[in-house]
Amino acid sequence: MILFLSKYPQTEEDFRDGLYQRVIHIDSLFEGKKKVYLFTSPYRFFKKTYIAETDQNRVIIRCNLILHIGLILNLYRKSKTIYIHSIHNLLYQFMFFKIFNRKYVLDLHGLVPEEFLLEGDRKRSIIFGALEKYIYNNLKFVIGVTQRLVNHYQKKYPFANTEYIVYPILPNNLEDISDEEIKMATNADIVNFIYSGNLQAWQNIDFMIDNIKLISNNQQYFFQILTGEVEEMKNKFLDKNIDMSNIDIRGVRADELAAYYKKAHYGFVLRNDIPINNVACPTKLVEYMNYGIVPIVLSDEIGDFKSMGYESLSVNNISENILSQKSLRNIEIIKELYKESSKIKTLIKNLY
Repeated sequence: MILFLSKYPQTEEDFRDGLYQRVIHIDSLFEGKKKVYLFTSPYRFFKKTYIAETDQNRVIIRCNLILHIGLILNLYRKSKTIYIHSIHNLLYQFMFFKIFNRKYVLDLHGLVPEEFLLEGDRKRSIIFGALEKYIYNNLKFVIGVTQRLVNHYQKKYPFANTEYIVYPILPNNLEDISDEEIKMATNADIVNFIYSGNLQAWQNIDFMIDNIKLISNNQQYFFQILTGEVEEMKNKFLDKNIDMSNIDIRGVRADELAAYYKKAHYGFVLRNDIPINNVACPTKLVEYMNYGIVPIVLSDEIGDFKSMGYESLSVNNISENILSQKSLRNIEIIKELYKESSKIKTLIKNLY
């Protein structure tokens, strides 16, 4: 049995989230194996929930750390491999690391202590920094979403006896874009800009809207905003007195995204040039590039993509004379990522 310390996605919003796309993807690598997902809290889940998905050989458990301690200990006792999706999921379970000698695998989705510090939450930054240090020498494998993330942790813990694997976050629902679809988009009379995401601070939404306002009077430009926070996003545009005649804001299902991406030429990914973003592998960026979209960036230092030679456009260079185009180079980079990841899959499967 493999024990995952993580929630398993169940809502439509979960399935759109990059973190849970990673959970789903890793789950698929252990097809046929018994998988248990454990999510605990000392303050919640006084009534245990137990969902058995027999067709997937998957069990999803939410329970109280104190009331159901016997169940938790039994799961650790029966598990050969314990896979931790982000250090967030260790907050209430770190003590078991010193009790059970198991094959512990940590999936690094980002720099958790640094993320809390950036948000101004110094207390949690200290807590998760100490937690990370406490468990690190017990980790048999660490999986990072980029080489730059792995490099960061190798420098941070130079004496840790752990093996590193680089495995990007690659969505399961991406489609191929055909030569005909590329040709149609390239020959389009309207230049299509897209943003797919919500209003989190790191997305720099106000800055994006300010830049859209600078060029929104060009009726040869169309701005497609896809978000789960439709009304809040609309209000931000209206607050800035932007003409909405060539701007469409809507929410769509995950399986509808491809149709919009295939038409788009440029996509906003306005991340600041800071370590958290420098080591990241944003799902949105992978999605954009898969469909030949040229990312509009505040900084091009996002994950490993610059070293791979991806094509991007600085937000400082957007103007009223941008042409419709698709990036064949970006499409090829994502194809290569998927090809390389197929080799890494075997390593991860063997962790069982």
